[in-house]
Amino acid sequence: MTEQSASPAPELVGSWRKVDAPECAQRYPEVLTFAPGTYRGAAGAAQGFISWDAGTYRLEDAGRLVLSTASDELVAYQMHLEGDVLQLVDPDGCRFSYQRVPAP
Repeated sequence: MTEQSASPAPELVGSWRKVDAPECAQRYPEVLTFAPGTYRGAAGAAQGFISWDAGTYRLEDAGRLVLSTASDELVAYQMHLEGDVLQLVDPDGCRFSYQRVPAP
């Protein structure tokens, strides 16, 4: 693994809102904000515990995002970023998406 492939992904920096999410994605935050190397999740009004509260992330390759979860476990997710849509698949096969929130 090269240093570049294990670095934070600058194209993810910014805020994202969940847009396409089945019931299995209820544990993931409604809003996800990436900064260089760190992220913060915000629960929606109807959500309880979310597994992505705050932590670190890295892009291991073009299709694999690794995040530290609320339990401090590092978990790899399949990802596909196309324009302003971030599509993710968790280890259990749950597929969900986020849409980039335009900067003010």
